[in-house]
Amino acid sequence: MKPKFKDKYRVESIRLPNRDYAANGLYFVTICTRDRTCFFGDVSDGKVDLSEIGQIAQLYWAEIPNHFEYTYIDVYVIMPNHVHGIVVIDKPHNVETRHGASGHGAS
Repeated sequence: MKPKFKDKYRVESIRLPNRDYAANGLYFVTICTRDRTCFFGDVSDGKVDLSEIGQIAQLYWAEIPNHFEYTYIDVYVIMPNHVHGIVVIDKPHNVETRHGASGHGAS
């Protein structure tokens, strides 16, 4: 039987149990909208036309490096109901992670 959370079936995490996800690397991230609702835009003539919410999602995705040191964004795409992107963590070798999370950038 599949596990439930709040009486709903859920997908088990595919994260590796002992992996430090704040370690240097390229991380492929997918974020889906609830119920796969097309909040971010629509496809027209084979292209995504971003809605106002989609434009906000794009803005905030691009700002990730402004909030986390040693982090930058590689390629990404905003789709009508999800975002795919590669987040890169590239800390110098003398920087350690704290409690399994990278340090925040300057405020």
